[in-house]
Amino acid sequence: MNTTLSTVRIPENLALFRKHNPKDHLGPEDLAHLDTKTIFYDIFINHSGKQLIAIGPPALNLYNYIHTTEVLIDGKRTAFSFRDLPEYKLSILTAKIESNKDIRLDIIFKDFKNTFTIEHNKTKSGKKILAAISKNNEPEWVATWAEFHRHNYNLDDVIVYDNGSENIEDLRHALDGKAHIIDWHFPYGPPGKRFNKFAQPGALNHCLKKFCHQGMLFNLDIDELLIAENTTLEKEAQRNGTVYIDSHNVPKTQNLTPPYTHYDFTLCHPERRKKARKFVCMEKSVDVISQHNTWKHSRLPLSKKLHRTKPEKLESDHAYFLHFLAITTNWQPSLGKLDIVEKSTLKNDSSHIERKP
Repeated sequence: MNTTLSTVRIPENLALFRKHNPKDHLGPEDLAHLDTKTIFYDIFINHSGKQLIAIGPPALNLYNYIHTTEVLIDGKRTAFSFRDLPEYKLSILTAKIESNKDIRLDIIFKDFKNTFTIEHNKTKSGKKILAAISKNNEPEWVATWAEFHRHNYNLDDVIVYDNGSENIEDLRHALDGKAHIIDWHFPYGPPGKRFNKFAQPGALNHCLKKFCHQGMLFNLDIDELLIAENTTLEKEAQRNGTVYIDSHNVPKTQNLTPPYTHYDFTLCHPERRKKARKFVCMEKSVDVISQHNTWKHSRLPLSKKLHRTKPEKLESDHAYFLHFLAITTNWQPSLGKLDIVEKSTLKNDSSHIERKP
């Protein structure tokens, strides 16, 4: 698997930057977390070998600057399509290429230029892949999450988009042979500002478009373990395109001494959350995804409109996931994930322990 990124960033010496999406009010402390300089996270060739794809954060005020760039493939000026999707926190550039081989790419902006060798995409089609973004999580947590899902759902691969962890070498050691790590060192976005957090939807869509051709993508975070019957889940996904999955919160009930993992918790809230669902989707059935939803294009000819798939119609008949609140770096302390909850309000659920590899 090619985990190297061909990234385009505005040079620091240029007084040009992305302004925030005005749907959020951002103060000075929020702006420090905004991705102001990334144009494209990665540029790659799709599985057909006939299309170049670049995925980036929403262009917003940079739209005209990006739209008027020049794209040269093997020295030949090439037409391209560029779509800015701020409501999905994403932008996508596509261009046709003539042959299924490595190419030389020159992308020329008004003030700077980048040149890349873009390799032919050798990833196999039809893979089942679990993907998540992660930063500074305990390596044992991430390894437990990866092993659990590999064992129970016959996954072909697990991809961790590492958002700049300080313990990266320990993480690489813990995940050796269990998962691939992609260095996704882009600003995550201001905490609590939904329209300006770009890194996570960028990572998920990157995985969908680059690695998941004709395959199945599992979207679950490091603190979440899926409880499902594998064959039934696959049939649901193949039938519906997207399967939404609801959850039970698993809170902290006592102080624990590290290291602890998901398997040290067996009590959860009895009620389903009915929000913040996750999903499993078929790549061929969706066009854009986010942390909690999938969208597909309208069936109308030439329409570029996207329609959100309906969670209320596509929720799994049997699956759910356990959301372990104490598996956290507590980077958003206001959420109270480490608050201790009275055991008498909870029910026992050892499903994950029964499925332990």
